[in-house]
Amino acid sequence: MKLWRMVAGVLAVGFVAAGVTPAWACACGGYLPDAQSQARAYGETALVQHTGSAEAITLSMAVRGESKKAAWIMPVPSAAKVELGTSDLFWRLDRMIQPKRVVKKTYWPFRDLGIMGRSGNSVGAAAPGAGVNVQQQMVLGPFAVTRLTGTSGTAVTDWLGRNGYVVPATLAANLTPYLTEKWEIVAVKLAPKQDGESLYGATPPLRLTFASERIVYPMRLSKGATTAQTVTVYVATEHRVDATKTPYDGVKPQLLFAGRVEDAVLPKPANYLTAYTASYGDPSRITDDFTFAPAANDDPYQRVIYVTENDGLLSTFLVLLGGVLLLGGGAAVLARVLVKRSAAKG
Repeated sequence: MKLWRMVAGVLAVGFVAAGVTPAWACACGGYLPDAQSQARAYGETALVQHTGSAEAITLSMAVRGESKKAAWIMPVPSAAKVELGTSDLFWRLDRMIQPKRVVKKTYWPFRDLGIMGRSGNSVGAAAPGAGVNVQQQMVLGPFAVTRLTGTSGTAVTDWLGRNGYVVPATLAANLTPYLTEKWEIVAVKLAPKQDGESLYGATPPLRLTFASERIVYPMRLSKGATTAQTVTVYVATEHRVDATKTPYDGVKPQLLFAGRVEDAVLPKPANYLTAYTASYGDPSRITDDFTFAPAANDDPYQRVIYVTENDGLLSTFLVLLGGVLLLGGGAAVLARVLVKRSAAKG
């Protein structure tokens, strides 16, 4: 087994063993598997960090199936610095927002009878004049990364096609709004170090840092996704945030967590973490990006899971006591019967 597949497999198994459904970020409408592959990205998760006028998006991707020429496209509002992110970032974030576990005691034999309550959840360079300007090309880990700008969606997709990317028919139209707004396009392609290496499971995180006055997570390319998508966005800034714009008005994101956290990857004062998740059964209805703004207050929020546990020691005592009382009661009844019989004979 190739080292890359081994690492990805270990990561994926680790998340499953921990009870976490793998759903890493990919701006999935911009995910481009090779034409012969059945691999599909099925969700996205991202950390968005915002301080002053700078934003950083760290993203990773999970793919179901193999793809030897996989790539994805990420639009950003301005020129981006691209680097590899922290390998265990999303595992750490997931641990931060876990629900609070509240134990409710029950006492056998009353368990599951409804007496003590039940458990439940609350919860390549372009030719001059080609309409594309390549800003930078680099290799980061298993990825070949290109930063580019373009005059139109067709110009960008033509460049992508000439440089080994698979280009869906809808990509040019979906890129057009970003290019109209003068956004930069970050194109990421698998760059295997060995022949036959494939993209499978979780990819190393990529971190994109750029200037932005507003807190934004690009989602409009997900309009081109062909399967249902689930997105989870962690926002780390100085205060709690509300989602002021959502990808699709018909789906309201669910709040997962809000509160200050202590972790080296989220330095103070921008260590207030707000996490949202949303699922889109019909990605074609996505029309906008996520944008966030400070909430009215910094009230914390944490989900709660109620777990029913049996108190073994007290249960044993109750059983013994019940047995004694039962035996005692039986003896008393037998004594009364014998007395009545004796009186009848007399």
